[in-house]
Amino acid sequence: MCMDSFIKQYTRRFDCIKYMNPLLRGISYGRFLQTSKFVVLHATYLADSLRFLVLSLREVPPWSTCQTDNGTLCIAAKDIMVRCNHNISTKFVETSAYFNYLDSFMSIERSTLTSRFFILGLVWMLVFFFATVTEETIVKIFKLTFMCRAMSTLLTLIFIFISTDDVATEAFSQIVDIAAPSDIMLSVKHVAYAYGIGFLGIYDFGALSTYTMIDTASVVFVAVFTFLSFLRSWIVKILYITMTRCVELEDQYSTHVLVYAILPLTTEFLYAHKLYVFYFYGDVFLSTLTFMTYLIAILAKFLSYEFSSVKQVYIVGLLCCLGLALSLPLLAIVTSLHRRFTLGIDLVDTYLGGAYVAIVMWLYGLKKFCTDIQFLLGFRPTRFWTISWALLPAALFCCTARSVYNLVQMKASITKYMAIAWGAITFAFVATINIKTMAGFLMRNNLAGMFKSHKNYGPPEIEDRKRRLYYNEFTRQRKCRHNCMVIDEWFKCNHQEYIPESTSSDDVSSTSDPSLMNLYDTKPTSRLRSVGTLNPQGPAST
Repeated sequence: MCMDSFIKQYTRRFDCIKYMNPLLRGISYGRFLQTSKFVVLHATYLADSLRFLVLSLREVPPWSTCQTDNGTLCIAAKDIMVRCNHNISTKFVETSAYFNYLDSFMSIERSTLTSRFFILGLVWMLVFFFATVTEETIVKIFKLTFMCRAMSTLLTLIFIFISTDDVATEAFSQIVDIAAPSDIMLSVKHVAYAYGIGFLGIYDFGALSTYTMIDTASVVFVAVFTFLSFLRSWIVKILYITMTRCVELEDQYSTHVLVYAILPLTTEFLYAHKLYVFYFYGDVFLSTLTFMTYLIAILAKFLSYEFSSVKQVYIVGLLCCLGLALSLPLLAIVTSLHRRFTLGIDLVDTYLGGAYVAIVMWLYGLKKFCTDIQFLLGFRPTRFWTISWALLPAALFCCTARSVYNLVQMKASITKYMAIAWGAITFAFVATINIKTMAGFLMRNNLAGMFKSHKNYGPPEIEDRKRRLYYNEFTRQRKCRHNCMVIDEWFKCNHQEYIPESTSSDDVSSTSDPSLMNLYDTKPTSRLRSVGTLNPQGPAST
């Protein structure tokens, strides 16, 4: 994130970074493909969260009552609480929330599918509307959404602390329990999703200043994002533990079942349960809507650099139409096949992220990249950043190898074949673009140019690129830094290099003056010594 932020800040562009290295063109299009698929998958979640948000406004939501007519045993939410007061547990598959989930997502009735398709179309209209406003408005929308989600999370957590006694402590201890079983690849997947590894990088919408310290900004963002995510996980864990005291969960259910079946049922065991339901689906709706708007905007920005003759609003409209057409068939099967679609993304994102960082840090050069940062921002990256950037490609490639190993060990199923197919499509897409780029260099008898940066890479202004071309850190630091006394006060001076304007005999003799040559060699260890060296016969001056 820090590396990608600086590249956007340095070049002020959101293209495929082909000027930095021609091989990045194919990698960028592979990341474009990953991001596009991610948008389509999120559209179904956005539509379902909006539908449940509207249903939560009813006086009695549908997951609290039984609506089965075939004689199946169904226990409503009120009956579950009555049974719980008598120390009688209830199986989750017998609850009204479970049957409502089956009717909402597993049913192929015309009325159910029609309502879901209508909401999906409404969702894409909202995405198109927000993605076509001005960049200043988009930034304000993102800031407002962040503030609303943060404040609602804190408010909901306070209400939960008031409603529960010792459940919060138990939930916190379970979250931070390091002895609990964990899966490192699951953690890698969550990190890749959260911070965009293998996807198109961030875009600042013109709001990032060239003086922003991207290392500090990245650390602050990760800290705030992790803290708020921990609070949301804490809320979910508290409600989950509260429900398991009355309801038995026999199987390990997916995230989709957790969001749309288990969590609505957990709120029935607390006071002000409508507040929690509205928080859940309102938070999912706002976060997914802003996330999809952000992804559509960066996809359109990426294509606008490749097809500069087409207006960006037309590109956004085309992307939204394609997204709607592709998400319609997924809407009916996403509950059962969602894992089969995301497994291919898990396989490819670490490879694309590792290849991207490897080209930047190993081919473009870590030292050259650090010099770019020093040229623009005026500071040298610390050892932590340089070591992290140097080792990150190897770490991501190791994660890719582990994902491939886990895929090979899987039993033959449609999930495995779909993941392999998506990986093959992505690799072939990236290889085709890079082979085409390589053929162009071969025709010009310049194969070495495939591994070098273009002369136009750098800041958008020509003068800044020329200054970067002749930039030398040793020459920049070749200055005299000492203290000068003006009247009775000391001031820090920073004398520039002394460069004679002509080559006359007087100028040559003046440069031989040891008092001027000492400008390069003066040591600021003693204030009086520096003053005496600069002007040994007169009063101290600037």
